[in-house]
Amino acid sequence: MPASFPVRFANDVAADPAILRDISEIGLACAAPQEIPEMTLVALDFALPGATEIHHVKGAVVRCEPLDGADRGKYDLAVYFTEITAVTRAALRNYVGKAHRSR
Repeated sequence: MPASFPVRFANDVAADPAILRDISEIGLACAAPQEIPEMTLVALDFALPGATEIHHVKGAVVRCEPLDGADRGKYDLAVYFTEITAVTRAALRNYVGKAHRSR
């Protein structure tokens, strides 16, 4: 589901956040400020729009390609979730479901 909100890499809180481009119950895609090699394990923190709870997930980078145009210098990064709590999965299911119903 298309989305646009900040996602932080948990191991680098000082870095600029990535900007989410798409999210589902199994993974996400974002415009990341740095290149991360494929198959690297990452930890991510995010709050869904309209909520205050911070969700923590872990995943494997499955794509990292340079972006062009206005996003030049950033990377199209896709992460497949490898560790996600039941609470976060339910929150994502609800968030994605609301977006589909509003179309």
